[in-house]
Amino acid sequence: MSFFSLGTLYTIAAAIFTLGILILIHELGHFLIARMVGIRVERFSIGMPPRFISIQNKVDGLWVKIFIPWFLQGLFNAETVEFRIPRKHPQAGDTEYALSWTPFGGYVKMSGMIDESMDGEVQGKPWEFSSKKRWQQLLTISGGVIMNAILAFVIFTGIVFSTGMDEPVEGTYVGSMVSTEERQVFPAEEAGIREGDQIVSINGQAVTEWEDLTAIVRNLPGKTIAVEWLSSGTRYADSLLVVKETVPTAEGNIDIGMIGIGRVLEHRDLGFSESVKYGARSTYMFGTLMARGFWSMITGEISMDQVGGPVMIAQMAGEMARRGWLDVFYFMAIISVNLAFINILPIPGLDGGHFLIISIEGIIRRPLPIKVKLIIQQVGMMFLLGLILFITIQDIARL
Repeated sequence: MSFFSLGTLYTIAAAIFTLGILILIHELGHFLIARMVGIRVERFSIGMPPRFISIQNKVDGLWVKIFIPWFLQGLFNAETVEFRIPRKHPQAGDTEYALSWTPFGGYVKMSGMIDESMDGEVQGKPWEFSSKKRWQQLLTISGGVIMNAILAFVIFTGIVFSTGMDEPVEGTYVGSMVSTEERQVFPAEEAGIREGDQIVSINGQAVTEWEDLTAIVRNLPGKTIAVEWLSSGTRYADSLLVVKETVPTAEGNIDIGMIGIGRVLEHRDLGFSESVKYGARSTYMFGTLMARGFWSMITGEISMDQVGGPVMIAQMAGEMARRGWLDVFYFMAIISVNLAFINILPIPGLDGGHFLIISIEGIIRRPLPIKVKLIIQQVGMMFLLGLILFITIQDIARL
């Protein structure tokens, strides 16, 4: 496949759109809360250093600065190129808005905040991060996670409100035949069961509700069961070997039995209040699944080989784009929940690492030495960069 094929362009566009929105919303959370509590924001960047271009309001107009890469600085005999865009009513601003070269992330640089940026200067000014109360610092650090959770909730709510949802119909009528990438044909289809048929008994036990049917099958993975069903008024019977499938749940990964049938669904439009409840439930559910998956990775139930990074996200975003942009937004909501969970982990270099340090300082009632905080954050950042590199190499190897 050519690099400039339509599929590749879809993947690149969907990845830029998805990751760009997620990063923007995350950093916007930090930015808005910092401004709300009176912290001066020196730089708002999409992407990580080095910077590519920045814009800043000054008293004489809007200044644009282009940062020349180090290998071209000799050619231009300069590190930056600046030019001014005149404005009728110029107004000085504290914040430099930047677009940086490294696409995996973004940052909000706040005055007086000790982080992995090597800038440890604290002057004790009232607008500095370190001069604010602990609750204000914690709220500012949590801003990105809060905004990612809100974004997921809004997307989930908006999708179901605009499209409605399919709800199950009572009874044991077959609405669809299930297939997966690993298994195209399940035992039910092999036995001749088709859409519209009615399952009447399992192992001689009559079933009239779908929940009763699935409860029996799910508890018998790898077992052979006797199934009776009605098709166009004719009664059929056969023995089926129940397939064992491992699925993630709120309680962790479990093995369940499947024969490959889905129930009949009926489409229904949802009102605003129902949509809000659905959005909240979906956000909570995906957050819980992420937490369970992370724990399974720590305990060794899930191999690191199954962990995906930026390349896998780009691939999946491209696949969603080919299905339709509604799927892209649904995928974005899921990734937004995952991003919120990952960032709140107490790992130096992440928001959770800053949260932990601030909490410790609150408990001991004094700030940690600046050098100690810098070392902690820089070691954490090196660990994260190494992890990203490792996962990215795995992603590329799977291509």
